[in-house]
Amino acid sequence: MSFAFVTGGPITTGYHVTVPAWSRAVVFTDGTLTGEVGPGRHRRRGRSEWHLVDLRPQILTIPTQEVLTADGVQVRLSVLATITVVDATAWVSASASPHEVIYSALQVALRDRVAETELASIAGARTTLLDGVEAELAGTFAAVGATVTSVALKDVTLPAEVRAAVAQVALTKQRALAELERARGEAASLRSLANTAKLIAENPALLQLRTLQAATEGAQIVIHRGEGENR
Repeated sequence: MSFAFVTGGPITTGYHVTVPAWSRAVVFTDGTLTGEVGPGRHRRRGRSEWHLVDLRPQILTIPTQEVLTADGVQVRLSVLATITVVDATAWVSASASPHEVIYSALQVALRDRVAETELASIAGARTTLLDGVEAELAGTFAAVGATVTSVALKDVTLPAEVRAAVAQVALTKQRALAELERARGEAASLRSLANTAKLIAENPALLQLRTLQAATEGAQIVIHRGEGENR
């Protein structure tokens, strides 16, 4: 986990301070907050301390967490969140580690959501599991001067035995579908044969016509004569 919201350490030396276009400077003089300064080149008064805060959206990665589902199965998940500082003064002064506040809040929210979800629903809820987390944690983030614009699961890893079981279920399903298709093919073939037999039984002349057709196509015709007939 890393943040670049605060650009370097406080500036305590030099006669001038340049604040980039994407930053704000929070200024303290003799330990007292004296205000914020926007982009540009500014003269620094003696005994003042300037903290540059990056206001650009940044990505926070919560690395893989091992969490128990509602039915007691351990899964591994990681999270991506987009964080933006909207109040530079609060970011600098409200907490010694505002990034830790955000990280911990998202980590707890992830664990709470997974703890309420059964394993069978985790994969299907991948895109919705963290829905509404931004709104739920808005107050916590605002207290340290930040806002979260998106929170999403990056990776979901199931236990090896669960993955094996899921693969076996998928394989069994595919085999069942293959057997079903084979049975359907055999049934269709039998229906065709039955229809053909019925037509021949009802119209004996059809057999003779089919025999002649086969002969013209080059098929070998074998005719069996009765035992009492001359050969």
